[in-house]
Amino acid sequence: MESTSTSYSSIPVVFSKLPIDTNTQKHFSKNVTIEIPYEKLDLVLEQPVNFEGLRANGFDVKKLFQDQGWLGYFDILNGSVYTQLVKDFWKRCDIITQEEADKEYNNKVAEDPQNNRGKSREQLGLRKFT
Repeated sequence: MESTSTSYSSIPVVFSKLPIDTNTQKHFSKNVTIEIPYEKLDLVLEQPVNFEGLRANGFDVKKLFQDQGWLGYFDILNGSVYTQLVKDFWKRCDIITQEEADKEYNNKVAEDPQNNRGKSREQLGLRKFT
C-alpha cells in the first residue's frame, strides 16, 4: 500500500484525500436498533464483476474494459469490504414506512393541535420523510 498523508495505514489510498474525522463518535451516535450479535450477522461477500466467470460462459469482455482504462474501477468494486463497518451500519439502520411517518406526524400535531396543525414535519422538529 502506498503511503498516505494520514497516520492511519488502514485507510486505503483511494480515500486518503477525504476529510476523515478520527473522532466519529460524536457524529455517529445513533442507537442500535436491532439486537443481533455481530457474529450472527452473516455477510455474503461476492465479486460484483467476475470477468473469469463471464469468459467461461462465452463472454470475454475484459479486454474491452481494459482498452478503455476501466480495470482500476473494477479493482475498487472488487476490493476490500469493511465487514465490521457494514455490520455496524445494519445494526443501527431502521426503516420507516409511510404509515409510521404519518402516525409520528399525527402524534406530534395532537400534542398541541392549535399551534402544530398545518406545519411541515421539519417545522415540528421531525426528520424529513422520503
